[in-house]
Amino acid sequence: MIFLKHAVLATLFVALGTCVCDVMAAGPSTGKAPSGDGLLVKPYEGSQFEWQKDHGFIAVELPAGPPDASAKGGKGKTEVLEGYVTQVAYSTDNLKRSTLEIARNYESALQAGGFKLVFKCSAREKSCGPYSTEPLLGSFPKQDEYYVLGRSLDKSTGETLTLAIRVPQPSYHHVIVVRGKAMDTGKAKVDASAMEKGLAAQGHMALYGILFDFGKSSLQAESAATLTEIAALLKQQPNLKLHVVGHTDNVGSFDANLTLSRARAATVVDALVKQHGIASNRLMAHGASSMAPVATNRTDAGRAENRRVELVEM
Repeated sequence: MIFLKHAVLATLFVALGTCVCDVMAAGPSTGKAPSGDGLLVKPYEGSQFEWQKDHGFIAVELPAGPPDASAKGGKGKTEVLEGYVTQVAYSTDNLKRSTLEIARNYESALQAGGFKLVFKCSAREKSCGPYSTEPLLGSFPKQDEYYVLGRSLDKSTGETLTLAIRVPQPSYHHVIVVRGKAMDTGKAKVDASAMEKGLAAQGHMALYGILFDFGKSSLQAESAATLTEIAALLKQQPNLKLHVVGHTDNVGSFDANLTLSRARAATVVDALVKQHGIASNRLMAHGASSMAPVATNRTDAGRAENRRVELVEM
C-alpha cells in the first residue's frame, strides 16, 4: 500500500515500494536508514536501504520531457533545478518485482499525495530519449528503465519539492529530492567599501548576493542587502555611473540565457531606481549570457560562480 502524508518537519512522507538507482555519488552515507529529506519518500515495501548522499545546494539537470525528433540526437527536454539535493539508494534484489511495478507504485503514491506529475517515461517504449544529463544520473536510460518526475509545494515552508524516481533495473532504484530554496548567503558580505575598492582596482566588481527565482528575472528577498550597498556606493559617489551586467552559466541555449541575463540586469536597475532613488541615467542594464565565464562550466561550483551580476564602471 502506498500513501503520502505530512510529517513533523514539513516533510512529505510517501509510503512506496523502493529500490536503488544507477547513480554515482561520492562519499554516500551508509547508515541504517535515510534521514532528512531522505524521509520524504518511504521505500517500496520489502526494499533495503543502501545509502544516502546529501549533495547540498547544487544545480542538477533532470529529464523533464519526451524525446524530440527535431533535436540533435533526438534529445529530450531537460530542466536545471537549483536547490538542496538528497539522493537515496534502495535495493530490491530479492523481491522479484519488475521496474514497471515499482515505478507505477511510486507514481500512484506521488499523485495521491498531491504531487503534480511533470514527466514519466519508459526506456522500452523509447519515451525517455537519449538524454545527456548530470553525473548524478549516470548512464540514462537503462534498457528496462522507468523514470518519474513529480513536483509539489511544501506549504509549511513555501519551498518547491521535486521528486525524481529512477528505476533502471528490478534490483535497485534511486529517489532524488530537490528542495528548491536559496543557498545560505551572507557568509561573505560585499559592502559599499568593498565595491568601491573593486571598481577602483579592476573597473568591475562581481556580486553574488543578488539572487533570482529559478529561470526568472524576479529578485529574491535575500538580494535586498546587496542592493542597499550598491545604492550606498552610488550615493557616496554622485559622479559614479555603472553598467549593470547579468551573467549566466552555459546551461540552456545562448539566446535564452542572453534574454534572461538582460532581464535580470534590468530588474536590478529598476530596483535601484524605484526603491533607492538612484537616477536612471546613472545606470545601464546589459546581458552577457554565458560569454564571460570566470570559472569552468563543467562543474556545479564553476557554474555557480558564473551566475552573477557585475558592476562595471562607465
